[in-house]
Amino acid sequence: MLDGYSVKTTADRDRLIAVQAALEIAKAAVGATGAGTQSKVSPDLKAVANGIGELADAIQAALTKK
Repeated sequence: MLDGYSVKTTADRDRLIAVQAALEIAKAAVGATGAGTQSKVSPDLKAVANGIGELADAIQAALTKK
């Protein structure tokens, strides 16, 4: 999904990996909401999109925690 992004530093690579993981979690969360009606998907996507950065931050923090 993010294959076209340029990675210049290790920090960029780490962030890209964390964001990719967050997006995979988001896709699974939205896909698992149930009935698949359009009226439910739109709010779910908006809610998940607003949390991608925080989720990526949490993933990075978990990976660097010793």
